[in-house]
Parts: sequence; C-alpha cells; structure tokens
Amino acid sequence: MPTRVMATADETVQCAINADATTRTSPIDIWIGGRVRVKRTSRGMSQQEFCKLLSIGRSDLTAFEAGAKRINANLLFRIAKSLDVGPDYFFRGYAEEQQTAV
Repeated sequence: MPTRVMATADETVQCAINADATTRTSPIDIWIGGRVRVKRTSRGMSQQEFCKLLSIGRSDLTAFEAGAKRINANLLFRIAKSLDVGPDYFFRGYAEEQQTAV
C-alpha cells in the first residue's frame, strides 16, 4: 500500500518557489549564452549549421544565446564538444555579485 505524505502550506509554497526559480533565467544564463554565441561566431558557424549539428531549433538557439532560455547540462556538454572547448569555458570570467546579508 503506498504511503501518503501530507505537506504543510509552507512546504507547498516553498516547493512552488523552488520550482519557479529553476525555470527563470539568471545573469549566469545570459553570460553563458553570450559565450556560446561568441565562440560559435568565432568558429565561423552560422546559426543554421550549429542548430543542425546540435539537433535543436533555431528559435531555441536564439533564446539560449540571448540568455532567455536556460541551457541544460547535457546540451552545454554537447555545445562544448562541438565547439572544441571544455564546459568550463562558458563559466570563465563570470563573477557572481556578492549579496549582502540583511
């Protein structure tokens, strides 16, 4: 017999907040997207060629490069491999702003 778990209202709200936070893009998404675009163009690859290579749609690539859509780890690894760089290349130079505790 399956076990049911009851969540409090606070837990339900926190789950909704966490789920929403994972779907929004952030400054790091914009940074990574920009690095993808710079590396792709420096390799002389058109969006069409790159999309075909990665099996993704052009609108998705546009959104990824603009930072409007988050690149998942699997795709980031494939992008890195296709551009002949390590995945860490996309994070180089990014410095997260220090947040002050209130």
